[in-house]
Parts: sequence; structure tokens; C-alpha cells
Amino acid sequence: MAFGHRAQINDPLRPAHVVLAVLIVALGVGLRVQGAQGDLWQDEIWSLNHAATMSAWHEVFWNVIHDNNHPFNTLYLYLAGPGREPWVYRLASIVAGALSIVAAGWAVARGGGGRMLIAMLLTAVLYPLVHFGSEARGYALMILFAYIAFGAVDRAQSPTGPARWVFGLMVTLGALSHFSILPIAFMMSVAFGLKRLKDGHGFWSSVHATMRFSAPAAGGLALIGAGVIYGLNHLTRGWYGGGAAYCPDEGCFIGALDSIVRFTTGGFGAGMPGLHSGLFVILVIGAVSWLLLEHRSRAVLYATLFIGTPLLYLALGQPNVPFGRYFIAMIAFLPLLLADLAGELRGRARSGRVFAGVAILALVSANAWAVTRFHQNGRGNYGEVYDLITENNPGHTISVGSDHTFRFSMVFDHLAQTRQLDKQMLYSQPKNVKREHPDWLVLVMRSAGAAKKMVCLGGEDTDSSPVLYGWIGSSEYWGLAGANWDVYHRLPLTPESCSTVPGAPS
Repeated sequence: MAFGHRAQINDPLRPAHVVLAVLIVALGVGLRVQGAQGDLWQDEIWSLNHAATMSAWHEVFWNVIHDNNHPFNTLYLYLAGPGREPWVYRLASIVAGALSIVAAGWAVARGGGGRMLIAMLLTAVLYPLVHFGSEARGYALMILFAYIAFGAVDRAQSPTGPARWVFGLMVTLGALSHFSILPIAFMMSVAFGLKRLKDGHGFWSSVHATMRFSAPAAGGLALIGAGVIYGLNHLTRGWYGGGAAYCPDEGCFIGALDSIVRFTTGGFGAGMPGLHSGLFVILVIGAVSWLLLEHRSRAVLYATLFIGTPLLYLALGQPNVPFGRYFIAMIAFLPLLLADLAGELRGRARSGRVFAGVAILALVSANAWAVTRFHQNGRGNYGEVYDLITENNPGHTISVGSDHTFRFSMVFDHLAQTRQLDKQMLYSQPKNVKREHPDWLVLVMRSAGAAKKMVCLGGEDTDSSPVLYGWIGSSEYWGLAGANWDVYHRLPLTPESCSTVPGAPS
């Protein structure tokens, strides 16, 4: 696919490149299929619940107004129907993830077969892309369309050529997959204008050309906006915005960027707040500046994506919750940037080629470790907790308390429905759990670290006697999505036991 004059390729595609490309795609698909195993986690089930409320396919575009409704993904879940295996619900993301590997290679293929293969390899193995390429949400589809939009802007020769229609279509489809494409789509439009300015066109001429180039995308987004506005004015369920961890300052911004950068480089530990973000910004600015000095055509695109996008987020006050996935649309272009850097170094001295090779190998190795951890723990083994509670509860009712009932009950109710639980579930809200003393206690808000062996509820600050709970198991997760579940059972001990058992906090 091309949209104008094709740049000279110093490393033309050869049959060996094609064979290696096929093997890389197969590797990426295998990693994503493995990542699609295991239980659905909260946000996937949330999307599935949205799909279950729909009575017709078109309601996904106007009658499910919620930030956890990623329309194309929700539509797929609706068409898949209830009661399917988790991998079935994740199949659309697996396919999109596989196509993204191809699209990433195509986006930089004008630079030669070597750059194409590096971009494909990194897209195939980077843990964040494997993660979201195997999750029943809209990120993988959005990344696929974003890559094609990038290629359209890179190949665009005029504001009225076919590239603008491809760009407009991809931005529209990307927004229907996940709205996180909007900031990078805006920055790609800015890059088109800057490229015009760099080529000698005047300022206002470049602004006018950018507006013409972006018109199809703006039209598609206007249609989506009309559906959202209609839904908000005829609201039956849901809302836009959300999250339980708002931050009053830039803490969430740094936390989110730290998270996605850390997991892109192996996820080896949190470290000092801002350390990963700082190093990432320094390296990106250095890399982009070098490409600009070398007058490489894609340097302007990389500059707007990797420097402009975070600045735009800061200006808009986003992200306001500390989740790395808010930056996934930007990080998804890291394989393309690194492929172009490696391609430039390849044409330099031998030391440059060695450095590029060692850096790529180190990044691939770090992500191999991260993907292995992800495959081992996944997003959590919630089914094991479900079995532990249901199989060790002889009565007809199961009373469970939690420190976050919404997160726990959504997953547990889904498992109870799919496994046809024949017992009644009674949930104790966090504010009532000390007074109601349920038989089971599931704590879902724990960060990484060992679970407490004993938990004491009630006592002096309540009107009830203290009750002791003993730990009997946990479900651990690793990565960008999931929750740690610690399971406790009420112990048949006297109230005084709370004060005599070591390590039993109230």
C-alpha cells in the first residue's frame, strides 16, 4: 500500500525477509494465544456485562454510554454471546494483535527489510502489546488502526490524496475501538502540518492543508460524537469518566507513565517514582533529535507522538488515574522508532551496528522475561478462589465480605453464573463487614507482597465483638491488569483470640 512517491529502499525486501516475517507473526500469535488463557478479569467482565444489556447490535454506539464500553469490542462480545470460554471473548484482540505486527512492519517498510523485521519483532514480543493483544477490550484494535494511520500520514504527499481518506477511516475505526487514539491522531495531524512547513510551505498554507487532510477524520469523529451526545441525552445506563483513584496533581501522570515504561522494559520493580519516566523522556528526546538532525522523514512524526502526546495529556489534565494503559497508544509506536534508529545505526560504523544489536537483544530478552511472568500468573486465577470458597462451604448460602465489593462481586458473580452455582451469595459491604462478620473475607486491594496470615475484624471501634479470620489461599496476578485476592475464613475462636494471636491486626 502506498500513497505517493515511494522512497528509495537501501535494503529491498527479499524472500528471506518474507520467511522471517511469517515466523515473527507466528511467534506473536503464539504469545497472544497463551496470554489469552485464564480467567476473565474485572474490566473484561464489565464489558461483557455491557454487551449482555443490549437488545440489538446498534445499541453499542448510542445506548451503552460508559468509558468501559469499547464499541467494536463490546459489539464482538455481543455477537459471541454468553457462556463462551475466555479465549473466545479475547479472539478479536488476538487477531488484531497479529495484524498489528504486520501493520507495524508495513509502516516502516520504506526503510528496508531490516527495519521492517525489527519493528515486527518488537511489536510481537513487547509485553504491553502481548498483554493488550490478548485481552477482551478495545486496545488491540485501536493499535492496529493507529499503525495504519501512521503509515498513511508518513506516505501522504498532499492534503487531498487517498492518504487522507485512509487516515480518516483509521482514526474513526480507532475511536470506535478505544478513545485513546484521539490524542495521537491529533498529534499525527500536527505532524502532517509540520512536515508541510518543513518542506517550505508557508505557515497558513500548512494550517489550511492540515485542516483539509484531517477533514475526513473530523467527520467520522463527529458522527461518533453525535451518538455519544444522543446517548447522554437519552441516558439509560452508564457514564463517561470513572475510576476509583483520582489524583489531585501530577502524581497519577508520572505513575501511569512510569508503569507503562517499566513494563515495556521488563517490569523489574517499581523503583524511585519518576525514574522510569525521566529516563524514557531523555532517551526519546535524544533519539528524536538525532533523527531530526539526520533529516529523516519520520522524525517529525516521532517527535509529535512521543513528545507532543505527553504534553497534550498534561495540558488536558490526563491521565487522572494511575494506570499505564492510558499511555499504550503512544508506547505502541516504540517498535517503529527503535526500528528506524537501528536502521540508521546499521549504516554507520561497526560499533553502531553492535550497539543497535545489543540494545535490541536486551529489550527482547527483558520482555521475554516479562511475558513469561505474565503467562505464569496472568490477570489472576479467580476460578481457584471461587472453587476454594464454594467447595468448602457446606451451607446453602455463602456470606462473603471484601474491602472492595464491586471489584470482587463482579468477577465472583460471573463465575457463579457460568458455573451455575446452586447457592445464594450474600455480600457484606466494606462499611458493614466488621459488624456483619461474614463466613468468608476476600481482600482485593493488596499491592505486591505477602498476604497477612490473620485478620481481626470488629472490636473497640464497633458495637460487635472482634472476630478472627485466618488466611487459606491467594490468587496472584502480574502485569498491567488484574488483582491479588487473599482469601480468609472465619475461625471458630473466642473473641479474646484477636489480642493473643501474633500478627493479627485489627
